[in-house]
Amino acid sequence: MKKWILLIVLIAILAVGGVFAYIKTRPAKSSTTTSTNTTQSQSTPATTPTPTTSTIQSQYAMPVVNFLTGQTKKPFGIYITPATSPVQPERFTGYHTGVDIEQVQDNTDVPVYAINDGTVKFVGKVSGYGGVLIYGTTINNQSVTILYGHIRLYSGGNSAAEGLSSAIKSVGDSVSKGEKLAVLGTGYSSETDGERKHLHFSIHKGSQIVYLGYVQAQSQLSDWINPDDILK
Repeated sequence: MKKWILLIVLIAILAVGGVFAYIKTRPAKSSTTTSTNTTQSQSTPATTPTPTTSTIQSQYAMPVVNFLTGQTKKPFGIYITPATSPVQPERFTGYHTGVDIEQVQDNTDVPVYAINDGTVKFVGKVSGYGGVLIYGTTINNQSVTILYGHIRLYSGGNSAAEGLSSAIKSVGDSVSKGEKLAVLGTGYSSETDGERKHLHFSIHKGSQIVYLGYVQAQSQLSDWINPDDILK
């Protein structure tokens, strides 16, 4: 009889010990949840920002403040005749070699800027433009000349020595990206050769000076770079 009692006590002791061992060793529920959330948070990859327009354009400065919004009449490559031109009256015929950036306030000085570093090659008056400034530079590892048409020169000024009314630049001077070069001429005056107030902006391939605002064959446009291709 005593043996049976001792056996029952021994079994009870073993059973109670097993319960305590389970309670001691089982993982806490809250700890498991916290660990899982932390692991997921650490393994989530960071999102790479998409380049913005301003980042893409940062290689160049804008030639005029409203370059992106002011091209409302004559874009690059448009074919113009006196009968079909969006500007009336019109005296030119041909394919447009640059872009025109319109200005609505004729009584306000509108600065134009160098889009990148370069060297001035010409400052003077040219038929069809009035005042013109051209500088040489490199774009996409290619030599180009950049023309700013319809800018204000001093009255009667035909040489760099007579300067600009808004900047002093001579042939051979360096220009820097974002540097002010001139202001646009007054519309319908000798400063713009009778044209409305706007900037004619063109980029010609090569180092030679070319004034053409229009060409007669569409294939000739390949000698120019569409400014929108690098600035928009």
